[in-house]
Amino acid sequence: MLFKNKLITTAMISVLFVTSCSNEMEVETSSENSDGGGSAFAEFMACTAGPDFNAENAMKMIGEWRKLITAESLYGAWGYVPAAETNSSGETLWWELNWSSKEDADSAWSEWSENADGQAWAEEYSSVMACDGEGRNSFIAEYPISPGTYGDTNESGYFYSEFYLCSFTEGSDETDALEFLPGFSNAVSNADYSGTNYSIGNYFPFKNENGSHANPDVDFLWANFTESKESMDKAQASFEKDVRDEMFPIFSKFATCAEMPDVYNSWTFYNSSAKEFMPDFTSMN
Repeated sequence: MLFKNKLITTAMISVLFVTSCSNEMEVETSSENSDGGGSAFAEFMACTAGPDFNAENAMKMIGEWRKLITAESLYGAWGYVPAAETNSSGETLWWELNWSSKEDADSAWSEWSENADGQAWAEEYSSVMACDGEGRNSFIAEYPISPGTYGDTNESGYFYSEFYLCSFTEGSDETDALEFLPGFSNAVSNADYSGTNYSIGNYFPFKNENGSHANPDVDFLWANFTESKESMDKAQASFEKDVRDEMFPIFSKFATCAEMPDVYNSWTFYNSSAKEFMPDFTSMN
């Protein structure tokens, strides 16, 4: 169910992702976050492709960025390239960061702004990709189904993703959404998702002390991830056959989502539990 983003200007090109507390919900930090399981504080940066954007240059850019990572609180980073012209954010690319807490993320961003090597890197690759670091969107993320549960991850780091923009019905909130996830995960386990590497994420906008957040039109994002477009089609067929009748009536009591998702070709940029891993963007050439 949904998603959006873009690549940055000079000093603002860096990405991170976090686990934290909002004033309404508490999130437990877990080492599983590096593989996508558990909870995290998530940040999305909107990015734009520059004139030198291609697979080879992007690999050089990410490879050099990875050498600059020092924050142990950074669980992982992922990139999203639109896979359809119908996405709600148009041609915007997205860079997602996973952190241990908002405080750790803010600290890392502060250090980055004073990092001369980081600024030099941003300048060098500004014609490849530019991202809005200052305007990054913050979420509390829940990952009830981890990658690897229903198949293997691609060696290239590639995966296919779809994001739905969702709204709560009157009187409902994230408590209802969180209570729904165990039942949904169980229903999926009883269906045939084998070989798809299906996993999901729910992203709840991080709220300030006054209860407001930067995404007033978004109550939460529902994201589906698989190892390919074909696997997403299989997962959707399994949902229609074995999951929808049981779970959709429950879901529809507390939320509605956009009919069409935003879809992306996606890659793992960084995984703190496999620090030597390097994505291969040429796998889609």
